[in-house]
Amino acid sequence: MSNRALILNNLLDIGGVATMNNFYSESAKSITGNLLQTRKLFKFYLQQGLIFKIPTIGKTRNPSQETFYCLTKKGAQYIGRPEEYKYKRYGRSPNNIMHESMKFDIAMSFLRLYPDKSFKFAYDKSLYHVKPDIIVKVEDGKRLKYLLIEIERKKTVERVLKEKIEPYEKMFNMMIEKKSHNPFDYLILFIYTDIWFDIFARPQSYANPVLANQIVKANMLVKNLVNKYCKHLPTNRYLFTGFHNFYRIHDSVWLTTTGNRVALPL
Repeated sequence: MSNRALILNNLLDIGGVATMNNFYSESAKSITGNLLQTRKLFKFYLQQGLIFKIPTIGKTRNPSQETFYCLTKKGAQYIGRPEEYKYKRYGRSPNNIMHESMKFDIAMSFLRLYPDKSFKFAYDKSLYHVKPDIIVKVEDGKRLKYLLIEIERKKTVERVLKEKIEPYEKMFNMMIEKKSHNPFDYLILFIYTDIWFDIFARPQSYANPVLANQIVKANMLVKNLVNKYCKHLPTNRYLFTGFHNFYRIHDSVWLTTTGNRVALPL
């Protein structure tokens, strides 16, 4: 598949909306080069009417990071998938840009890092009053698995237990009580960062001393979340990592509730 078609296919797969930054080049050696090819492709897409630049509510500081684009019907036809097209030309609030971008970074990583598997992403579904940031349906032959992803960007980890984990435990109890779902088909992924980490930064810049120190701090906070608040939870239900690991979610960067480092069981 050509690069032109690949990005459009990925854009449709993750929901039809993303920024240029979500399509950075993993193989680029420099910070300035990681969006070079993407900018050229997006220019071509816009000229051909394959994508639409979504108007931003308010002024953006960095358009490549904060401006969202959506696939057009012509773009879906270009890649031979017109029946999957859905209208996405809705304005984006500047207050939610970071969280939205983080979601699409995670979704893109599944497509990039697990090319042998089939994923479907949902951002607006709920289970027993719990609404994850992303529900990922993993299809692997006849086997189905669901990853319920929570992306937490908070000053501290204390609120995660009461606001997020307790509702998930209630959800699992309801599944068991009503026999409506198999709890073993569901895995909750908590992806944490604090409010000071630059979520728009790409891995090429992670060696920067400021970012490197923030990554060390984020790792400590994730460990604290697990050791202080989550060690009583079932080991088969939850995994935890820092958002800075978004580009290597296939590696052993996930902590279990017992503090062991593992890879995703996909």
